[in-house]
Amino acid sequence: MEWSKNARYWLAIIVLACVVYVPGLSNSFTYLDDHVQVVENPFVRSLNFESIKGIFTTYFVGMYQPVTTIIYAATNTFFGMKPTAFHGLSLLLHIINSLLVFKLLRSFLKSNNLPVVLTAVFVIHPMQVESVAWVSAFSNLLFSFFFLLAFWFYIRYKNEGNIKFWTYCLVLFILSCLSKSAAVTFPIVLFAYDYFSSAKFELKLFFQKIPFLLISLIFGIVTLLGRETAGHLSDLSAAFSSIDRVFLVSNSFLFYPIKFLLPYPLSAFYPYPELTDGHLPSLFYLSPILLIVIALGLFKVRNKKLIIFGSFWFIITIFLVLQFVPFGNQITTDRYIYLPLFGLLLILGSALQKVKESTLLVAAVIPIFILTTTSFQRVQIWQNDQTLWESVIETHPTVSQAYNNLGSFALKQNQSQQAFNYFNQAIQIQPNYADAYSNRGNLYAQAGNSSAAIKDFDTAIRLRPHADAYFNRANEFSNLNRLNEAISDYSESIILDPRADSYTNRAFAYLKIQKVTLAQQDLKKAQQINPRYARAFFLEGIIEQNIGNKNAACSAFLKAANLGEANARKTYNQNCN
Repeated sequence: MEWSKNARYWLAIIVLACVVYVPGLSNSFTYLDDHVQVVENPFVRSLNFESIKGIFTTYFVGMYQPVTTIIYAATNTFFGMKPTAFHGLSLLLHIINSLLVFKLLRSFLKSNNLPVVLTAVFVIHPMQVESVAWVSAFSNLLFSFFFLLAFWFYIRYKNEGNIKFWTYCLVLFILSCLSKSAAVTFPIVLFAYDYFSSAKFELKLFFQKIPFLLISLIFGIVTLLGRETAGHLSDLSAAFSSIDRVFLVSNSFLFYPIKFLLPYPLSAFYPYPELTDGHLPSLFYLSPILLIVIALGLFKVRNKKLIIFGSFWFIITIFLVLQFVPFGNQITTDRYIYLPLFGLLLILGSALQKVKESTLLVAAVIPIFILTTTSFQRVQIWQNDQTLWESVIETHPTVSQAYNNLGSFALKQNQSQQAFNYFNQAIQIQPNYADAYSNRGNLYAQAGNSSAAIKDFDTAIRLRPHADAYFNRANEFSNLNRLNEAISDYSESIILDPRADSYTNRAFAYLKIQKVTLAQQDLKKAQQINPRYARAFFLEGIIEQNIGNKNAACSAFLKAANLGEANARKTYNQNCN
């Protein structure tokens, strides 16, 4: 009977998730990291011993999340690089996480219907959409899965004292850290639960958490090194004083519970506030006062352990993304609340425990319907880059990145004039936006306006020396046969981001000036970085053919052809049959 009741609850959760998210299975990859992290990620192209070794021993774009990357690679291996497969995987994991949340809520709340209602909120809350509908946010779902399951086994260990549950908890925690570094807060959550479950300090429990703390420390260091290597720790604090940071952090902290209660308006991009005469918007200065009021309220209800634990869960799991040091170009993001939402649900559950079961279900109908409808609509926003960034402009019309990304999308649709207009808008809003200058420079280059292209590339490099700008300028120099300048820029691009296409293009430039050995060395490096980069093998074949190594040339042509290089197939048929 109990199993039958649980099955009905599980089915309701699954159906609700499918109603909201199944329409999103047809959504495309977006250029908001999907192409970098998944589509063009060389570690995702294949799944074998060498690729797994590379995944575990290499940072990729400053991140170390090998388990996430392996699952990306496995999905590609079995289903191909199809967005539907990746979206389906995200939906499946969100459903599993929701069932875990339901199970955990049932262990905390002595109620039949309340955990179901709260789980429904977890499933369909509009702030959860970003984590589920955006392929690049899969790491958020995955680390949360291991985190929640590890926490479940820790509860089992506390209740039953069986050491195997402690072992399961530790292993799952490691997997969570290997999925996303945000998992390092887990040991602190365990300390909070110890307080909730007994309120007694036991030295034994502290010693049992030493392995967890050491693992957190190791992964914390690994993450910082990776971020620093990729330049992702760029500090935006030059624009904000130390006092400003206090208000920024306070506002970020309040943003999430406020949006939890009133999820409107939401956006895929929340920019940092603009300073007016050196001052933040007025609302930012109120946030510390509100935090003090909330802290006093928690002090008054300190005897209500569930509220305290829920608050601790939220604070601990959201703490690392509150922008104590401003970096990146977003002050907040919806996906950061995915796991912390469980803490807010515990608080809400504690407040609703005395509500009659029948009354609760009736009262929940309208809010759940509104949340479902809103989330259903937000899933459509993630359909492609155009729908995504147009929605951002609706809520934040001065986000230059939105116009730049719309320009990139228009360019891929062969709408050159529209793309040019978007890049101009981005530059008009933010005159120091390096990426927009680099993208506009590519448009000028395509139109044959080399002087304007190089001027934009020069500006982009002056504003922010980055790999793409050097790479783009190098391509233009190469087209103009200014080969020494091209080689210099390719070299700068490689220093900043050693990509297969940069090495291959530099090899081509070396070949033009008869530096064959250097060209061969660059092609080997390109093939090591991306063993499926067809152009590197095709160019290798050209070199081998020119120096009279027919067998080596044909082998390289054949490999390039099998990887999809059309010219290689033609060349192979002409010279090797």
